[in-house]
Order: sequence, then structure tokens, then C-alpha cells
Amino acid sequence: MRFRRPGRVQLAVLALLAPFAGTAGAATFTVHRGGDTKVVFTSKAPTETFEGRTDFMEGRLALDPAVVGDSVTVHLEVDLASLDTGKKLRNRHMRENHLETSKYPKAIFDGATVLSPAGAKLEPGRTVTFEIEGTFALHGVSRRLRSMAEVTLAAGGASLTFVATFPVVLSDYSIRRPEFLFLKLAELQQLRVSATASSAP
Repeated sequence: MRFRRPGRVQLAVLALLAPFAGTAGAATFTVHRGGDTKVVFTSKAPTETFEGRTDFMEGRLALDPAVVGDSVTVHLEVDLASLDTGKKLRNRHMRENHLETSKYPKAIFDGATVLSPAGAKLEPGRTVTFEIEGTFALHGVSRRLRSMAEVTLAAGGASLTFVATFPVVLSDYSIRRPEFLFLKLAELQQLRVSATASSAP
């Protein structure tokens, strides 16, 4: 039996299909604001410790549970003007003077690359801890950052829950701290992001 060599058209089709090879099991999970969705930052300064929080986060995660490291993409957006620290005056200062939310209304995480564990997969009911890397955009500045993320796939695969934690240094994102706030606002903020993302639209 003789085999014909593929022609140019066939090679072009194969080239177009190549990026999608091995992603047949990929699914998209949507994050909606409210409900289990939470973004919390903690500021521990010498004279004051406080938290800011919001449930105004939306986005999506696309991955193949069987080959997470080769398939995952993430896009999450947080409405910064909705952050609440429990004090109206502090909220106003944070939004107007530091985050400048009228000019930079959102924080955005895009990515991600799975750094470890190699070859990890998600199985229903089992929590897996990943180290991921992505691009975090805040206050007009985009930087690569790493985060630890705990991910649990629900039975049936209809949803997944994730919790990610990472530090944010204000000066890395050109967020200033006026002198009168140096002892009240920490330079290092700890962020915790959690949500249940559904495969339903």
C-alpha cells in the first residue's frame, strides 16, 4: 500500500488544528459577583490593622481537569470602587487618593502558567494546591506574579472552587502612601481571592 504525502492544503489545516490538540476535555467555568465570591486585602501597619473586601469580581477559568498544567487560562476582574474597609472616610481616601478608581477602576489577573505540581489533574472532591504565575494589572501597572491556589472540582464537574493568596507591594504599582498614612497603611498588602465558578453561563 502506498501512502500519499499530505498536500499544502492538508498541512495548513493540520497547522491550524495543532494548538487545539489535547484540549478536547477543556471546560469554561464562569465567576459571578456575589455569593461565594470574595476578594479580601489585609493591611498590617505599625499602628493600625484593617481589611478591605468586596464580592464584585467576575471572570472565567478555562481548563481541562485531566491535564490542568497544559490547558489552564484565567481572566478575573475586580471592581476596586466596591472595596469596603468598614469606614466611609477611609474608603474615600483609598478610592480617590491611592487606588484612583475613577482612572483605574479595575484590578485584573490574566494567565495562568502552572509552575507546580507537574502533571497535576483535578478529580471530583479532591483539593489540589497549585503554584501559578500570571499577570496582575493594578493602578495602570502590569506585573508578573506568583500565587498559591487551592482548587477543588465538584462532583460531576459542574463547578470548581478556588482560593488564591498572594502579596501586593504598593510601590510596585505606583500607589503612594502620604506621610501621614505611613504608620496606618502597610506597604505590603496580603490578598485572598476565592470563588465558586460554574460551568453554566
